[in-house]
Amino acid sequence: MTNDFKGLDARSREVLASVIVAYIESAVPVSSRQLTKGGKFGLSSASLRNAMADLEDLGFLTHPHVSAGRVPTDLGYRAFVRDLMPAQAPSESDRARIADELSPEPFETERFLKATSGVLCRLTGEVGVVAAPASMSFVLESVHFTRLSDCKIVVAEVSDTGFVESRLIETREDFSQAELDGISNRLTIDFAGKSLGEIRVLLLASLGEEKVRMDRALARALELGRRAFAETGPQEEAVYMEGTESLLEKPEFRNDLEALRRMFHAFEEKARLVSLLADCITADSLAVVIGSESPFTDETGSAVVSAPYRRGDRVIGVLGVIGPRRMKYARVVPLVGELSRYVSRRLTEGAA
Repeated sequence: MTNDFKGLDARSREVLASVIVAYIESAVPVSSRQLTKGGKFGLSSASLRNAMADLEDLGFLTHPHVSAGRVPTDLGYRAFVRDLMPAQAPSESDRARIADELSPEPFETERFLKATSGVLCRLTGEVGVVAAPASMSFVLESVHFTRLSDCKIVVAEVSDTGFVESRLIETREDFSQAELDGISNRLTIDFAGKSLGEIRVLLLASLGEEKVRMDRALARALELGRRAFAETGPQEEAVYMEGTESLLEKPEFRNDLEALRRMFHAFEEKARLVSLLADCITADSLAVVIGSESPFTDETGSAVVSAPYRRGDRVIGVLGVIGPRRMKYARVVPLVGELSRYVSRRLTEGAA
């Protein structure tokens, strides 16, 4: 078996691409007779059958059970995506739909990214997934305290990527809103640009200083800060997923309940999914992972098309779709790239 698909002659490349396109559309093994009836080739059924047999010998095609038709292997799909797939750009209607569905979103980053997973699902017909930065990499931009009632305060921590973590704090002593505004400004000035871990260390050190014990107002401010930045938030990467029910309509899973069970079980193991997506982030470009290329896609018989999204020049997460290996790559790949660019632009510009 070889993976040097660029060494295939023109006829073999054309036959391979045609088999894959036909199988993606029909989910039915493709025969030489089917290709002959399509009228695309000036070859006899016997010549096409020989070409398909050669491609099977090279590992690009296989045939299930005793069927005379062929289906692509993982290698065949990779050859198609990397070298044979017709280049397409998202249509103007797709771009307009992305803007129409996402531009009205109030720019709360979590809501925006969750909405993005839904758009990915609806545009591609696959499971849309967006991974957000872990809270441990949360870098503070500002902190805001709001008095809710006696001894009850809402704290909102805003990251430099626009994420907001909020929680209710109950205090022994009451604070006026004016005092809370002053504390908000002070802590923002002191700790903006620092991670949550750094802030916690600095607060603990400050609370032990002599001058704090002598300054009641400062002590109250720092103690409230300590409560605000306590380790109560989520400690792992957030993953927004939309459209898992779409798998029920895929022949690969509808006719194979065990494969469907493995896929849903894999979705529940968030750590594995996050690990796969994190590997895609390190690629720093659009990535297509098919079948045996990763433990996740190998076990589930799936494929992942993903791309990182950024705020400015900084990669902060990854988005994409998960579906069967028989995915409409020619449509899905450019759409994932377009969503990556759109999300990056919105995150960079803020509320647009």
